[in-house]
Amino acid sequence: MVDSSVRALVLVGVCAAAAVAGEVPATLATSGATIEPAFVEMPPRRSAAAKPVIRGAVDARRAWLGAEHRGLIVRKIADRVDGSIGIDLEFGEDRVSIALNRAGGTAVARGGRRIEVTTADAVREAQHMLSGSDAVMAAAVMLAERTLASELQPAEMSLLSAAAFAVSLVGDVDAPRRLAARFVNKHAGAIRPVRLGTCFDEYANESSAAWNDMQACVSEANQDESIWNRAYRRVACNAIWLVRAESAWIEYLGCLGPGQLIPQ
Repeated sequence: MVDSSVRALVLVGVCAAAAVAGEVPATLATSGATIEPAFVEMPPRRSAAAKPVIRGAVDARRAWLGAEHRGLIVRKIADRVDGSIGIDLEFGEDRVSIALNRAGGTAVARGGRRIEVTTADAVREAQHMLSGSDAVMAAAVMLAERTLASELQPAEMSLLSAAAFAVSLVGDVDAPRRLAARFVNKHAGAIRPVRLGTCFDEYANESSAAWNDMQACVSEANQDESIWNRAYRRVACNAIWLVRAESAWIEYLGCLGPGQLIPQ
């Protein structure tokens, strides 16, 4: 079961994300009772604007990223030669590992068990295996907080893309599409043609193209009459999107220059 600290973290994340969206009233109604309430010391308020700490670099073979947010540790390595991606999520004693190949083939591991996500039944098994994961839950909290609060610059977008894909494996198959749509809407109109643009413009153009392709893939997947087949096909769409988004991220780093630290 998820411990109390993680449940508290989830509550903070959900409330914070709602506050950013303007859905939480500034005050609560009082009952008018005359009984003086007992004093309760509240924990320090945590802002949804708290940014993850992100570090990483790129060389001729690999691009790596490491990040920490409210106790969640994320490590991601992308191989520039074979296009594979490895993602590790850690929170407390819980660890989840996700591996993707260039074609979007996905495997997920937790607690000594590994599942190749190649069928609708495998999606169901993966959801069951990850359903009690503190690490994935912490990733979901980070995603909820930062999707609205972040400027969605490349480093954090790369981090949140990994989180969104992990969250899609536990049933929220629309998480990557929401994040990608947020990026496109946020930066629409600010992107110049590649021949005139900066490294960010090239990254944003490729990321937008990846979102468009994912939209088409999801629309086709949604035509499947089987709920679990539809879920499997949506996860496959998300995996292909992540691989392409990671390619855009690697090209962005390459544009900045080999060996440079990732700018936040």
